[in-house]
Amino acid sequence: MVSQEARDLLKQLASEGVSPWLSAHGPEEFETSVRHPVLGTHFHNALVPPGSTLALLQRACDLLRPVFEATDGAVGHVSVPVSPRWAHDAHALRSAARALHRQLARPNVLVRIPATPAGLETMADCLAEGIGVHASMVFSAGRYAEVLDAYVDGLERSLASGRSLDDALMVASFPVGVFDAEVESRLDGLGVDPGHEVRGAAGLAVARTLYRLREDRLSGGWWRVLRANGAPQPRLLWTTGGTDVGALIGWNTALALSVDTLEEAARRPNLSGDTLLTRKDEGKGALGALERLGVSPSRVAAELETAELARLQHDWDVRTGSSAAASPGNGPASVPGTGQP
Repeated sequence: MVSQEARDLLKQLASEGVSPWLSAHGPEEFETSVRHPVLGTHFHNALVPPGSTLALLQRACDLLRPVFEATDGAVGHVSVPVSPRWAHDAHALRSAARALHRQLARPNVLVRIPATPAGLETMADCLAEGIGVHASMVFSAGRYAEVLDAYVDGLERSLASGRSLDDALMVASFPVGVFDAEVESRLDGLGVDPGHEVRGAAGLAVARTLYRLREDRLSGGWWRVLRANGAPQPRLLWTTGGTDVGALIGWNTALALSVDTLEEAARRPNLSGDTLLTRKDEGKGALGALERLGVSPSRVAAELETAELARLQHDWDVRTGSSAAASPGNGPASVPGTGQP
């Protein structure tokens, strides 16, 4: 069950333009959330862990479909991963994304694809075909700019082919907590005082730069043309951000929370409004301060991409039992949780 305090927090987030996403630690927890259902009743979007069965994924999509339809696709999405072992093979990723979309056969599915160079190419192809995507492993403004480029590329191709743009939703996630933890470890190694102003500020600083980048892109004339033809606004999703949910508040963003994290966050003070829209300079200042201390945010981002991909691959193998099967030559995507095509 979800407490009244947690339900109140979910309402507050929605009023601030923040869409809460259910983030389960594993397939068992996700199944519990679907069966109760926490999903659909309290959370209106979901990040699916690897290892969930096809039937469970379809059930999750069906629980959220009324919300999806009532909001014209603004919320009600289920993000399902393809195998990260194909992260550097655009052809295999494309085949996996198409197969997963076909197998689930639900309009509110987002195919979760790592934002590698091959992943960016795949995202554009998917969007051009009307397949919504979730770009994961975004650790820097530079990478997010490439994600937005892929988004526009896919939309342009979809528009040129006469396809409706309504289905071409793009969500991009930044693992705030992962970035923060890595920076804090490096500051510890440099002997930076625990009370220094940069402590605990790195993840929020990057989030602010990503948010400003998106807003700048959406102010362009060509975006207005795409928007007039039905293109949905790209959404930023903050993941692994801890319990201080009030630090990441901005319109048309999303926040991934487990039920436990939601309950803990609900015991903290109420939200205090937007923390992203007009704070770009603060973000740049914090990142510049890190550079001066000897911590390069761009180097952190590059190294985290490698480490996070390895973690995702390990997690996939453990939960699906498909380490050997995840090779480009073995055909299209596996049904999540089975390792079978």
